[in-house]
Amino acid sequence: MLYGLYFLTCLAENPAHCVTRVHLFSDEVQTPQQCLSVAQPQMAAWQNAHGRWRVTHFRCGRPPKSDGTRI
Repeated sequence: MLYGLYFLTCLAENPAHCVTRVHLFSDEVQTPQQCLSVAQPQMAAWQNAHGRWRVTHFRCGRPPKSDGTRI
């Protein structure tokens, strides 16, 4: 199963404007523990590259069933 990192990002100057981001990992990440061990460095790198945005929530796992599903 392909694990993904699902994280909610909000603009620093407008916290009400949020976007869900997805990063799919390679086949090397096969367990939830492996996903979590690489998730935080991945989010930190993303946030450093996108300074206007802040990560507010995240989870590892399979894709949500619908776009309206909470992280």
